[in-house]
Amino acid sequence: MRSILSAAAAILIATTAAGSAADLGPRYAKAPPIIDTWSWTGFYVGAHVGGGWGTTESTLTGAAAPGLGAVAFTFPFSQNTRSGFLGGGQVGYNWQNGWVVFGVQGDIAGMNVNGTTPCVVVLSCTTESDWLATVSGRIGGVVADRTLLYVKGGGAWMNSTHSVSAPGGGIIGGPGGAGLTQLTSADSTSWGWLLGMGVEYMFAKNWTGFLEYNYIDFDTKNEAFALGAPAAFTINADLKNKLSIAKVGVNYKF
Repeated sequence: MRSILSAAAAILIATTAAGSAADLGPRYAKAPPIIDTWSWTGFYVGAHVGGGWGTTESTLTGAAAPGLGAVAFTFPFSQNTRSGFLGGGQVGYNWQNGWVVFGVQGDIAGMNVNGTTPCVVVLSCTTESDWLATVSGRIGGVVADRTLLYVKGGGAWMNSTHSVSAPGGGIIGGPGGAGLTQLTSADSTSWGWLLGMGVEYMFAKNWTGFLEYNYIDFDTKNEAFALGAPAAFTINADLKNKLSIAKVGVNYKF
């Protein structure tokens, strides 16, 4: 009888201990590990530098003089190849859905993209662009967790000064530099469409670096160039700008 009671007590104690251990299990179980994810969603600001190159085509479309009225004609005047540097900043926002990233971005940059070419044999035509602003949409895909490949498209605005100079001094107008006298000039801001592509890498939680190429085709702008002081003679010209940009920069994501 004692043996039976002792065996029963041992079984009861063992069962109680096992149940207590089972109850304690979930309470002291380890929490699942936190997976570190890299997200592109959010606002960002940044800066960039780069180079620009392109062409300016000019076509004379008419002339006017006091007492003579206006005369319309078409005469190809010059094609100017130009290049230079730019630098500025950008602000934007990204949305990430799985591996796909959508975004909008605005850029503004100061630039010194210029060029001079001979026109009408003895004259020199110069185009100098001093600022560029763009607004674009982006879409891309995340590769290898931290790398974003994207394409973009949108609109652009560029301010340029177009001038015509002649050799020698004291002809008409002001100094033109390099032994030239400026005959006339006109300032214009043109609108155009933009297409681009780039790659961006998230090297820290809030920091990315990017490399990008943009092509911009601006609309044809008709400008009046005045000759003489006061302007006694006016020449009208169609101006067509095309621009390529390669830039590198960094962004800080909030």
